[in-house]
Amino acid sequence: MQPLLAGDPDKIGDYRLLARIGKGAMGAVYLGVSRGGRPVAVKVAKPELAEDSEFRERFRREASMSAAVGGFWTATVVDSDPESAHPWLATEYVPGPTLHQAVAEHGPLPESTVLGLGAGLAEALQAVHRAGLVHRDLKPANVLLGPDGPRVIDFGISRAMAATGMTATGMFFGTPGFFSPEQTTGGEVAPPSDVFSLGAVLAFAATGAAPFGNENTAAMLYRVVHNEPDLSALPEAVRSPVAACLAKDPNARPSTGELLDTLGNSERFSAEWLPADVKALINGHTAQLERVLHGQAPDHEQPPARRGGAGGTAVAPAPATVTGPGPDSGHGPSVRAPQSPSAAGAAAPPPPAGSPAAAGNADSGHHRADPPQTVRDELPGPVFRTAGRAGALLWSGFSALLAYATVRTGTDLSVSGETAAVFMLAVFLLLLSAVLSLANALIPAIRLKINPDGIRVSRMGLHRDIPWSRVGRVGLVGSGKKQALAVWVPPSSLPESRWWHRVREYHGGSRIFTIGASGGWWKRRREARRLRAALQQYAPSRYDPRLL
Repeated sequence: MQPLLAGDPDKIGDYRLLARIGKGAMGAVYLGVSRGGRPVAVKVAKPELAEDSEFRERFRREASMSAAVGGFWTATVVDSDPESAHPWLATEYVPGPTLHQAVAEHGPLPESTVLGLGAGLAEALQAVHRAGLVHRDLKPANVLLGPDGPRVIDFGISRAMAATGMTATGMFFGTPGFFSPEQTTGGEVAPPSDVFSLGAVLAFAATGAAPFGNENTAAMLYRVVHNEPDLSALPEAVRSPVAACLAKDPNARPSTGELLDTLGNSERFSAEWLPADVKALINGHTAQLERVLHGQAPDHEQPPARRGGAGGTAVAPAPATVTGPGPDSGHGPSVRAPQSPSAAGAAAPPPPAGSPAAAGNADSGHHRADPPQTVRDELPGPVFRTAGRAGALLWSGFSALLAYATVRTGTDLSVSGETAAVFMLAVFLLLLSAVLSLANALIPAIRLKINPDGIRVSRMGLHRDIPWSRVGRVGLVGSGKKQALAVWVPPSSLPESRWWHRVREYHGGSRIFTIGASGGWWKRRREARRLRAALQQYAPSRYDPRLL
């Protein structure tokens, strides 16, 4: 959730706009509030779409049909105006994370949660299909996790977009890795296509990865059409329905009703249907919604000056940057408004008192607070920890036993002179190794947290904070066990090595956390994937995926 930008409207229809909550192919998405105080998500079409008569006609039809969908597990369409200068659509606002955010930050969901998610999504798609619609873009970013169950959003949007003159040859709407073979090859897109997407979404929820990979769109499209997915990592109860959904032949896939016969359970959505860490994300969204509804600025950024006052001119920020995984996610912190030049790269000092810039800020009536210099640990975000303490403990014991065996051998052989000195040196080195390994096993692991404020490194109650306002560039460098998180900050803010946290220089930046030390080969890959997703979400303008 971000503050409104300088060019954003204050009101759409009868809804007062309070903040930005997304941006995608259709346009901007805002948090609005009705005249009666009900929060809604308002999607407003881009100017180029508003000028497309074919889009308006399709949008008018899709909005009308979407309003009739209803159902327990869809974000209800409450209002729309296809005839407005900028067509818009208002839906129920759900204060919860997307499935993509929850899995990226906290890893795959447990089996019981995935089964409940499947039942809820099947019932949502059933309602969409009964209204004569096909979702066409069911993916983790279009699934919201609420305290009482999931919500599907954005049904009908892809169909309206696909009818515009913006569709070029070879261009399609949907998300590679989550749409069906027939959608990939340009065949008929009917309800079975959504069932295929449902299977891919459940595989992602259970494993943290799309069933056909994430690395290359062309290769992924080929695998979707020709290859069978690897479902070996899925829990047994989830594997069978997911495999049925991912059948290549649309006629071989189960209907939503048949899926409900398999997955349906009236006890799925108790208060404990989600893991504790995901419930904490929902609580964070709810708390921020309450703050914004009571007139406070969103947490993720300080609000820019929206209008110039007497004697001052507001500077319009650059357009917002998409950080979520797909268009029009509609809810949650999926878009980040870029900071002003003073906050990007090397942090520039504030204007001197009495300068024209300072006067402009003072007169605007909307003071910009200084960027935060600390990283609040209570904000939601993924946590990473170094591992290897069990291995260090085993090595300590092994070294101690080897030292004891060396002493016994020397005693039994009654060594003396130079040989005795060699034995003593060997015993000393083995005992030193045992002590150092024991110290490594007993000292707490290094903890890394990524959140909207920045990066926090912690150990034994000590903290190192690196706010995003100081970061010019960030990314993963190296490979294997040497892969690490590196940051580039102004020289005055370079982190120094401390006894509890070692920092290494890297081409003008600093390696601050060794992701290669987070576990074995499989865990290192998983944690690196989670870290990249966190950087893409919370530092999109600073994250450099090209670093090696």
